[in-house]
Amino acid sequence: MSSPMPPPHRDPHGGPEHPPVRRDDVAGRDLDEAMGFYERVHNAHQVRLTQDESRPFGFRFRAVGDDRLRLRSSALSARRWGRIEPEGRYLVTWAHDGQVAFDAGTDDELVAEAGVPAVYPTGRPFTIEAPAGVTLHTIDVDARALEDLHAARTGTSPGPLVFARRPDAASLAALRAVLAASTPVLLDPAADRLERARHVDAVSRRMLDAFAPVPAAPRHVGHPRNVARALDYIEEHLGEPVTAADIAQAAGLSQRGLQQAFGRNDLPTPLETLREARLRRVRTALADARPGEVSVAAVAREYGFAHLGRFAGYYAERFGERPSDTLRS
Repeated sequence: MSSPMPPPHRDPHGGPEHPPVRRDDVAGRDLDEAMGFYERVHNAHQVRLTQDESRPFGFRFRAVGDDRLRLRSSALSARRWGRIEPEGRYLVTWAHDGQVAFDAGTDDELVAEAGVPAVYPTGRPFTIEAPAGVTLHTIDVDARALEDLHAARTGTSPGPLVFARRPDAASLAALRAVLAASTPVLLDPAADRLERARHVDAVSRRMLDAFAPVPAAPRHVGHPRNVARALDYIEEHLGEPVTAADIAQAAGLSQRGLQQAFGRNDLPTPLETLREARLRRVRTALADARPGEVSVAAVAREYGFAHLGRFAGYYAERFGERPSDTLRS
C-alpha cells in the first residue's frame, strides 16, 4: 500500500519549508480495488478496466516526487479506459510498449505510439485508453508552478496553458536527455533538496519547450469577471451541494446582485444554470458508460440530483429522451 505522507521539512538553517518528497507504491489483484484507486488518482468521472481472461489480473502504481513534480509509472494487466479531468496538474505520458489513445473516436483523437510522449488535454474532461499489459510512464507537474515558469520566460501573466498536441522533435530530444539525466535524482527521496529543485526546473523547462504552450482562452468569453467566476464555480462543483449563496459568494456579489448580473448577460438564473450544467455532465457520463456498469440513479445522484423523478423530467425535457435511453445507446 502507499506510504504515509511525511511531515513538512524545514531548512536546517531556518529557511522556509520545502515540499516533502513522497514515495507511493500501490499494487493489488482486485479489479474493483484497482478501479477505485485509479478514479481517485486521476479525478476520474469513470474508469473501466477490462480483464484479459488469459492471465490473472494485477496492477501496480509507483510514484516519487514532491508537489511540484512527480514521476509515475502504472502497469495493468487489463485494458484501461477512463474519462478523467485532472485538476491543478499538467501531465505528460508515454507507453513503454504499445499505444496510448486520447479522445478515441472523436475529432480530437490522438494516438501516441510506444515511447512517444503526449501531454494530457487541459481544461476539459477527456478519455484515455491503453491495451492490457501496457505500462504508462508520466511526468506529473504542478500547474501553478509550470504556469509561473512559463510566465517568467515569456513576460506574460500566469494563467492556464494549452499545449501543442504533437511535440517539437528537437525539443523532445532535449526533454528526453534531461529526463534521463534527472531521473536518478528525482527518484531518490533522500536527494539534496536544492539539487532536486534544479532538476525539477530543468525538466519543467524542457517540457515547456517540447510542447510549446500558449495561454488558454478564457472559458466564459464575453461575460464580466464576476459572472465568469460564478460560471467557473458552477462547473467546478457540479457534484457538490451548491446553493445560490455559494455561487454569489464565489462571484463576490450578493444573491440579488448575482441574479441581476445573470439576467443582464442573457443567462438563466444561477440555479437553472447549475441544473443545466449538471444535466450535460450526466448525459456525458451515461453516453460513455456501458449498460450494466452504472445505473441512471447512481449517476444522477453523483451530480446532485436527489429527486430522481424530477431529474428524469428535466432530462427528457432537455434532451428529448429518457436517461435510460442514453445509457442503452
